[in-house]
Amino acid sequence: MSGGGASLGELALRLAGSLALVVGLLLLIARTVNRRFKAPTGAAIQVVHRQALGRGQGVAVVSVGTRVLVLGTTEQQVTLLAEVEPDEIGLDLDAVDGEIAPVDAPGVHRGPLAGSVLSPQTWKQTLAAVTGQADAVPPRRRAS
Repeated sequence: MSGGGASLGELALRLAGSLALVVGLLLLIARTVNRRFKAPTGAAIQVVHRQALGRGQGVAVVSVGTRVLVLGTTEQQVTLLAEVEPDEIGLDLDAVDGEIAPVDAPGVHRGPLAGSVLSPQTWKQTLAAVTGQADAVPPRRRAS
């Protein structure tokens, strides 16, 4: 094809090697960053779940020892909304190595897509709410 002297096979091999190098570096960086910003196992304060409500606003469920706190967060302040029992929100505080583990309740689906627009359970709950089939959606427990 061209007079450069590099064959198509040699170019493909160089391309595959470069791609493997870049992917390897990205995985190494991701692993290093994950270790650096991850809370130590058995820490006294752990963020169990965080949900953004808007720009700079959110709700966080935080475990402090044996207490579970629901906190409202903004850019300016943190407000205690409620203190709940671990059983109310489905947490097991006696998990191995001091980590907090969610308790699998019937009707609760967990996974990487849980709660997102891509989750099939989200669409099932939406359909049930629109059609008025309340029995198809598991009831939510409210903190008192």
